[in-house]
Amino acid sequence: MLRAIRFIVDLFTQRHGIVAFVFFLALGLLMRQAPNTIRESIVSSAVSTLYFPAQRIVSAVGHYKAVALENEQLKEENARLRQETYHAREGLQELARLHTLVRFDDKWDFPIVTARVIGHNPGRFLTTMVINRGTEHGVKENMPVFSMNGLVGKISKAGISHSRVQLLVDPNLKLSVMDRRTRVVGFLESMDGVRLTALVPTHAGVHAGDTLVTSGLGGIFPKGIPVGTVKEVRKSDLDVMRQMEVSPFQDFSILEEVFVMEKEPDWIIKELLDE
Repeated sequence: MLRAIRFIVDLFTQRHGIVAFVFFLALGLLMRQAPNTIRESIVSSAVSTLYFPAQRIVSAVGHYKAVALENEQLKEENARLRQETYHAREGLQELARLHTLVRFDDKWDFPIVTARVIGHNPGRFLTTMVINRGTEHGVKENMPVFSMNGLVGKISKAGISHSRVQLLVDPNLKLSVMDRRTRVVGFLESMDGVRLTALVPTHAGVHAGDTLVTSGLGGIFPKGIPVGTVKEVRKSDLDVMRQMEVSPFQDFSILEEVFVMEKEPDWIIKELLDE
């Protein structure tokens, strides 16, 4: 039966009109005399043959929609898994940083408060930042702030739940430092909010590459907190002094967590601060 239908299609596609006319005329006469079962079989075969391409198209469209939907779902799942992986990696890095910071607890005889950096000053230069710890956590003004790399600065203003940190590069912050090798003491400051310099006596013998730490003088910072390395030593305006270019150990622009040392200024320094 299928061959007969295909033969009919070939007749039409090849434009044999006369042959087709005669064929259909004979087919019509035969169907009039044929039993009902044969008629139904012929009609069913013809309809199936004519609608088969349409069924294939509908099926293909449905399959394409299903594949497209599955593809979108896979993309969403991939994005979610990437985000979860990113958060897990960030958590592991933060845990490693905090683990290193905790080691400072045993180095000085002062309690330590862990804090997260939540803001920076909006000015042209990065001289202050905000942390998520305040007086309700034991943080007070003039307490030292440091990271696992070295000294960061001090608390300049303490709120109830937040505090502002004055960074080493703030021109208003003066710091007494000591060369770890020669033990000579100098004063560290920033003139422009970017570079750090320190003055030491000419005869001190300080060289590039030396390490500077807090001297313990001044009553605010305890002795021995790493500050930075000497990049360059050059003459100053005073013949008896040498000026050092200092590279801090801590890059302040990438700080995420810091430690606040619960050390209040020594009593004589506190009196000077209160004046």
